[in-house]
Amino acid sequence: MTELSRLAGWGQRKTVVRGVVVFGLTAVIFFLLFGRINLKLVFSTLKVIPPVYLLAAALLTLSFPIISALRWQMILRSMGHRERFTRCLVIIAGVWPISAVSPSKAGDILKVYSLRKSADTMTIAGSVIAERAFDIIVLAGFALSGGIFFRNVYIISVSAAVFLAVIIGVLLIHVDFPFPGKKKFQAKLTQLLDSLRKIGRNRRLLVPILLLTILNWFGSIVQTKVLFDGVGADVTLGFTSAAMPVAIFAGLLPITIAGMGTRDAAIVSLFSGFASSHEALAVALLYSFFGYWLMSIIGLPFIRKALKIR
Repeated sequence: MTELSRLAGWGQRKTVVRGVVVFGLTAVIFFLLFGRINLKLVFSTLKVIPPVYLLAAALLTLSFPIISALRWQMILRSMGHRERFTRCLVIIAGVWPISAVSPSKAGDILKVYSLRKSADTMTIAGSVIAERAFDIIVLAGFALSGGIFFRNVYIISVSAAVFLAVIIGVLLIHVDFPFPGKKKFQAKLTQLLDSLRKIGRNRRLLVPILLLTILNWFGSIVQTKVLFDGVGADVTLGFTSAAMPVAIFAGLLPITIAGMGTRDAAIVSLFSGFASSHEALAVALLYSFFGYWLMSIIGLPFIRKALKIR
């Protein structure tokens, strides 16, 4: 249990303090949300959702780790490391519960730790960074194209800024410049950049990786649309594709647990023209459940096997 708490980011005093602060901020944001939204209406909305919508959302959730594992396997292969699909799937499922409650969002770090004995650390770190870059580019692409279609200045501004930042980061990977610090540190950074550059050179895997990323996030968008249908809100799939990525970006801010609170507030605000506040909050809570907590429950039996700890 001590090792698990350390890996989750709860093993040191400063991280415990940070965790308490993160939990506190999550509670404060929810308190402010519930203060202006009728909580009884939210629960009443949740109670009357037809089970078929919840089942559809659950089935979509089960597809996410499978697609993610296949994509990670391809990214690793493009970097010269071959890993079994089943091993990638076990790791993704096993780190999910820890990442959901980690004050330091340790999921990506744990993926590196999980393959510590079978691959070079910088290669695995590069694969994780590449995953996030693909995720953000695809989400920004969805939001930017949708924002332009719906002429939503806010969505266009946020998505364009995120898209531009990632593109600049990708371009900088291919620029050779001297790193500060000790030679060992410089060597590690050079190795990390080299691993990232390998993806761009492997055109045969680049397209499938991108397509899997699009499929994964489109599934999440469809899931959100299904949940809005379940609460009786008239939200189009097109607008969901535009707005939901921005809400997901809000959830990436490292100030709440599993993005809850910030993502929920963004969903309530972004969908205010299509759904009432209590309907939007009900969908936001369900999105957190299906996107994070359901997979966390499913992943509990895989934690030790994923991290190879006793």
